[in-house]
Amino acid sequence: MNKAMIVHEFKMMMKLKKNYLFVIALISLLLSYCFLVLPAMETDDSFNPEAMKKDVKNIEAVQQGMIARGGTGFGNMTGTPYAASTYELKVKSRMVHAFEDENFSRFIQLRMKGFDFDAGNAIRDWMLVGDIPYPALEAERNSNLKNLRYQGYLDANIPITYEMIEQKTALQTIINFILGTSAAIVLFCAIYFSSDMISKDRQHRTLLQGMPIGWYRLINIKSFVAFLYTFLILFGLLAVAILIITIQNGFGSFQLSVPITIPSTQPADHFGYRFSEFDTISTAKFLLMALGIIPLLIYLFIRINALLSLLFKNAWIVLMISTILLFSERIYYSRTLTELFGIEISNLPQTYFDFGRIISGEKYYLVHLESITYQKGILVLFITILIIEIMLFIISQIVNKRRFYRKTA
Repeated sequence: MNKAMIVHEFKMMMKLKKNYLFVIALISLLLSYCFLVLPAMETDDSFNPEAMKKDVKNIEAVQQGMIARGGTGFGNMTGTPYAASTYELKVKSRMVHAFEDENFSRFIQLRMKGFDFDAGNAIRDWMLVGDIPYPALEAERNSNLKNLRYQGYLDANIPITYEMIEQKTALQTIINFILGTSAAIVLFCAIYFSSDMISKDRQHRTLLQGMPIGWYRLINIKSFVAFLYTFLILFGLLAVAILIITIQNGFGSFQLSVPITIPSTQPADHFGYRFSEFDTISTAKFLLMALGIIPLLIYLFIRINALLSLLFKNAWIVLMISTILLFSERIYYSRTLTELFGIEISNLPQTYFDFGRIISGEKYYLVHLESITYQKGILVLFITILIIEIMLFIISQIVNKRRFYRKTA
């Protein structure tokens, strides 16, 4: 009976017009990104050799002026600007040659030497970083993470391509998607597909009331089918994305490093502030960690939708409330907020809905709360699921099958 019910529910979910149209919309967005957005997109790692050549010419012109006025020495106030510009000139000119020769191993080695110039410019640009608590630390962190990622290219001992440097290979695109705010679409899919898994049957209440299956078991079957359907759709979209991007930019490598931010390993702090440290994990480990937390979040929202369906019996209300829950952290989020109503935010499940930044340690870094970790996120989500399961069981006994369907009579 259970097997037949699962097959029946799965077929019903596939035939629902709203699901069908939503999947088409997702495919359209995916194809638009792969064929239109990604090829034309310039990332922070993109390189413009013509602009760099202009910088080289400008540096040469400044140096000629220094030579003409005899300003190539050392000054107490000015330091050694001529020597510094000479070093910058050599790095940038050689970087252009390495890029044009497609010697990308040498290119990234030279580019790592040039990060000092970029970090210095970022720190001075207060219009860009002035609204964050510690602008200098922010620039330093970005430089460190980029250095670690570039060093990972060299340590992996694999052919380096420009697409890899731009982070446009299939695996890198997936990781950047998980790290970004757009990853919320993964959880929204679970919310959307399961929002009507119970309420849609009220149109056939006479038939379902007579089915020889327990009410709570029926809810569990519907939840399982929604979970399975969501994963099949997501993996299908993932497979299409990997295929298209691999043809365009290459697959990438599981050996590449993903930079992460971790709390300081030093016991002492500096005037009440503990500096972060930086490390790397492999692409394979990052994806495995993502596969460890995403199913929990998907299951959590499906069970929340089951609970809301019993209470409100309306798919649109369920969809609206669950979506608000998904983005609830955005309402109160602040980089200086560590507690909400006296509860540390590391104990709230919505802190971990932004799962990509939990894995990378960016969430901890943004609010500087060391208790926000991947391991604690798994624990908090398990506890939340347990609470929802208990509530769902109790509510299913109160709002039983007969009461649920009788309301439409």
